[in-house]
Amino acid sequence: MIAKMEKGRGFRGALEYDLQAGKSELLETNLSGQTPRAMAHEFGEVRQLRPTLGKAVLHVALSVPPGEHLTDAQWRAIGHRYLDGMGFRDNQYVITRHTDTDHEHIHILANRITFAGEVVSDSQDWKRQEALMREIERDYGLSPVAPSQVADRKALTKGEIEYAIRTGAPSIKQQLQKLGTAAMQECHSISEYVERLEAVGVDLIPTMQLQGAKLSGLMYRLDGTVMKGSDLGKAYSPVGLAKKGVTYEQDRDFATVSRCLEREAHREYDATNRDLAPEEVSERGGIRRQSGTVVPSDGGVNGRDAGDVGSTAGAERPTDGRVSDAEPEPREHVAAQYAADGRRGDESEHGDSQLHQGSDGHREPSRLATGVETLRADGDRRDSGRDADTRIVGMALPQASELYPALQVERDRTTQAVQCQLQAFGVDRVEIGIRDGQQGKMMNRLWTPDEVLQNAAWLKRMNAQGNDIYVKPAGEHGLVLVDDLKPEAIDRLKGQGVNPAIVTETSPGNLQAWLKLSRDPVDPAVRTLVARSAAQTFGGDLNSTDARHYGRLAGFTNQKPERLLDNGLHPFVLLREWSGQVMTRAREWIAQAERFVEAQEARREQNTRLTAISTWEPPKRAAWGLLAPLDEYQRQAQILRNEYPNPDWSRLDWMIVKAMAKQGHSAQAVMEALVQGSPQITSRKPGHAEDYARRTVTKAFQAPDVVHARAEQRRDAEEDRGRSR
Repeated sequence: MIAKMEKGRGFRGALEYDLQAGKSELLETNLSGQTPRAMAHEFGEVRQLRPTLGKAVLHVALSVPPGEHLTDAQWRAIGHRYLDGMGFRDNQYVITRHTDTDHEHIHILANRITFAGEVVSDSQDWKRQEALMREIERDYGLSPVAPSQVADRKALTKGEIEYAIRTGAPSIKQQLQKLGTAAMQECHSISEYVERLEAVGVDLIPTMQLQGAKLSGLMYRLDGTVMKGSDLGKAYSPVGLAKKGVTYEQDRDFATVSRCLEREAHREYDATNRDLAPEEVSERGGIRRQSGTVVPSDGGVNGRDAGDVGSTAGAERPTDGRVSDAEPEPREHVAAQYAADGRRGDESEHGDSQLHQGSDGHREPSRLATGVETLRADGDRRDSGRDADTRIVGMALPQASELYPALQVERDRTTQAVQCQLQAFGVDRVEIGIRDGQQGKMMNRLWTPDEVLQNAAWLKRMNAQGNDIYVKPAGEHGLVLVDDLKPEAIDRLKGQGVNPAIVTETSPGNLQAWLKLSRDPVDPAVRTLVARSAAQTFGGDLNSTDARHYGRLAGFTNQKPERLLDNGLHPFVLLREWSGQVMTRAREWIAQAERFVEAQEARREQNTRLTAISTWEPPKRAAWGLLAPLDEYQRQAQILRNEYPNPDWSRLDWMIVKAMAKQGHSAQAVMEALVQGSPQITSRKPGHAEDYARRTVTKAFQAPDVVHARAEQRRDAEEDRGRSR
């Protein structure tokens, strides 16, 4: 049995996938909703118990090989066994069975937050999951699957399988695995392994440490595609090869390894500088390899290994193992530059309209306000005599020297854009997200603005390798993001006093606006409501209106395939505005959101109390004792609610309080039970719940029938004491 586990942020999308009509069957859930929307709302209610948890969604697919069959009851039992074994014993869950493939499988969607507000630990969850799969295989007589820790070969991804089916040819991974396996048979040295693979067209790219004393990594190149040995499987890495007898010894194999490194250096040099003029070679915004390690060629690393860039920048990015080196780095990295004389291009021809020219040469009037410098195409060499760092490696930053005199225009303009955006945020720390364009995995870095600038070279390299670069303020702050706006929406924002602090253009005609509600921290729930209201009012994306959503970092390319320009290049994220000002109508919008949050909280508390009443059960107690005041209130409320389905809770409170008074509960105890148990007390008496409870209890205890009943109780008690004496 195979288990694929993912953790995510949103329940709605996963529910819609799991509950596809005609393709799925709902096996079991502990939710009351019947639609993805209703279920997502229930998940969201519990999620509010831990609002700071980013990934609250656990999504798991459990599948058996084609030909093996399990009944619904067995799948249901396996689903429960998985949840229990992974620690999900007090959590919301949905178990569905899919019938759209030739192998049976179920999906489990669970909330990582328990009903008590705790978070289920994910420590060693992959290891625990594999142990659980082996137990289930044994108990249900299923075909065993080798654990990933001992598998020599990496399994094919879904994309690789679909490619093989579509083309009828094995994927590069399959070919490399087959050739590598053949080459390591009866092989006793890395030199011999290299020679065997070179004979069939496979080049090895080694990574060395300790001045050549240690072989720490291997990459395989076939038909222009490079894959890491670890992505083929553990058997193809230096450690795996050594276990097969293919060892590395410096005295014996260093010459062969050096030849591989020299060949790779020549290949990268030729690819990087193909079709470039000599003066462009040192200014190329592409990448080159040094000693088997990819480093930027813009001088950002100064000859060090990539792992030395900043304190944390060298972390390995998630990858699907496929790195294309067949073509040099796209020329959009140097496709535009400032005009040497500082004038806006073609201003005399177009009057006062400010133009934006992208790397594809297309021009259009700027729909936003002040000063967008015209970008000039690669063929315009007016500033060819400038230093290399005047080339654009990032985005076109309008009039940086005018608004920020401390910045020098000659500096790398990606760094300028990043610095201006971070200054406009006005926060001490930001979270940088680097998302792998192939697998969608996010790598995070929590940095100060200075640390972001120090690691700009590394971020550019990650961007050049196909990663998208995102940013959001970290910690407590007063900023919200409104995504996917059109240019005319920005004008409407400003016209209605919702002026943005930052505007970025993520692709032609698509804008993001950061709204600054305050320079002081604002409650995340309030920020989320403001973002949602702004998105609804001005046509933004409602799916990105939570207070924790990332925005694009200016100066880097948008790597999403659907955003490709007509010329096949990726558009740069442009910084359009960066005033950093607080929104004009911020107080009004915050007050409106706070009222909504209070009402929402009141509804949530009401539902919690109604649930407590409907599910109340008698506690274990002596037969002669009184129930605790809150238990007695809930017992009475359960009885009366069954009798009156849509009750007036003020009337029910009055009846319950009188009954409790007649039983002998003290006035203080009855008042506390009323405050803690009445479902609508916060909505009916906002801010005056205790005063309402005090007046209700005082009036009830003064009622003639209550006074008479309590007097009878006192007489009976005195008689009992007399008899006992």
